[in-house]
Amino acid sequence: MDISLDETTNDEEYEQLTVSQVLERLEESWVNERMSPYLLETQQEVVECLLEQCQTVEEKFPQASPFAVGIHQLEIQRIKYTVTDYVRTRLKKIEKFAEYALEEELVKEEESVPRLSPGEFVYAREFHRNTQNHLTEMALKHMPAAFQKLDKSKSMSVPNLNTFIFFKVKEDTNDVQIDPREPPVDLSSGEIHISKYLPIAPLLDKSAVKLV
Repeated sequence: MDISLDETTNDEEYEQLTVSQVLERLEESWVNERMSPYLLETQQEVVECLLEQCQTVEEKFPQASPFAVGIHQLEIQRIKYTVTDYVRTRLKKIEKFAEYALEEELVKEEESVPRLSPGEFVYAREFHRNTQNHLTEMALKHMPAAFQKLDKSKSMSVPNLNTFIFFKVKEDTNDVQIDPREPPVDLSSGEIHISKYLPIAPLLDKSAVKLV
């Protein structure tokens, strides 16, 4: 029996895409996440879609030839590595910027890009709570009363959105204000530029560019 990772996905949003196409989305999101200074839009649905497809293929292994099983095991291992490192990269950012991420989620507009999945939001909340409790028990409560409260504006870890990044243009985009001291520029598909992250972030959210 033939087994393939190029079957069409069952997920409603990705029903017109093959697993290979969904994997391309995840790989691009993975590189973007690794190169960006802060959390990007969550790709939880893509992750779940790929893991479900991997499980479906693995269930077909007993009916397949040993050669086919060996080939697909290598591909599944590659997919699982990408998924694992993507999730690990996001968790590191969540732990580093937990309080900032929670504050952002509370004040964001309804149409804003979702930075955290529901599970990640719970993780960030519990991580921040446990960190604060540990700090209080181990240090703050043993200090004079005047030093037992933290100034959030000074203690909260904030991502540096002015970090320089390299990006590649995916779609022609006009009138992009990369440097406030310079006039807007037109970006052509295929070009590679260096810029601060902040002015490029909206284009990244719209998938008009990708980080390299």
